[in-house]
Amino acid sequence: MSEKNMLIVRRLLEEVWTQGKLSLLPDLVAENAVAHPMPNLGALHGVADYQHFIAIYKGVFHHMVFSIEDQFSAEDKVATRWITRVYDEFGDARQDEHSGEELAIDGTTLTHHDDSGRIIAEWATWDTGILLQSAAAPQVFAQLSIKA
Repeated sequence: MSEKNMLIVRRLLEEVWTQGKLSLLPDLVAENAVAHPMPNLGALHGVADYQHFIAIYKGVFHHMVFSIEDQFSAEDKVATRWITRVYDEFGDARQDEHSGEELAIDGTTLTHHDDSGRIIAEWATWDTGILLQSAAAPQVFAQLSIKA
């Protein structure tokens, strides 16, 4: 089960977050899942909330690539240390008309899985300070209703 759960998280980061295949979420995340994807946001409840959260980030950062640095599991939980690189050459995160903005964000996610392997709970910690320095921060925070 541990290998299957690690694969679910890998698919979430690589296929959903990186490739933008939001339609895969119901296969990876349980409908009654509760996620805590970033500080000051509060909980996301279910697939629809999670999909909305991802869509906001994918809408601002058009090019986003997650890489898994470390991953291990025990019973029905998976710990994943990751780095995401976001780059938006032409979109809303642009610093000026001549150069895009690139951010490298480190994070760790702990997921809890049901018997089928789908994620039923998620807790993430990541370097939100990098996002605060980004030209895109006001747009992201406004869409998520977060006061920075």
